Amino acid sequence: MDYLPKKSEILLDEETEEQEFVKIINSIYKQECYIYAIIPEWEEELFKELSNNFIIINKFPFPLTRIFPRTIGFLGYVKDRKKQYVYEFYLRSTTMDLVFSETDVSQHLNILNKKNIDIYNIFESNKIPHITIGPDGQWLNIVEY
Repeated sequence: MDYLPKKSEILLDEETEEQEFVKIINSIYKQECYIYAIIPEWEEELFKELSNNFIIINKFPFPLTRIFPRTIGFLGYVKDRKKQYVYEFYLRSTTMDLVFSETDVSQHLNILNKKNIDIYNIFESNKIPHITIGPDGQWLNIVEY
């Protein structure tokens, strides 16, 4: 029997501060949190902050519908045990594909390619609980199975 996902939303204040955002994520993920993202190459500051913690799986041109001129996006993840990076990703959520989860799906990232770079589909097709951020960072979409 196929189960429909249970979806809920947490509305965020217009100017949610780091401490509040981390508190919300900690209330959902008690242990570590994996952050899966396609980071555009021009996010140099974020790459510096992540140093060696962001594991790059692949790189490909960012979808044409998002950025012009075309840029490269780095698909990868960070295992954020202390929730030290969640806010930095939240701040940049409008410029990158981003998913939070407590499940390690790194082995599934290899199936993504230039023609199919939909990281959300990995979670939906495998029925893996996850969190995404709504447009303009206004809310969190929490999906459970």
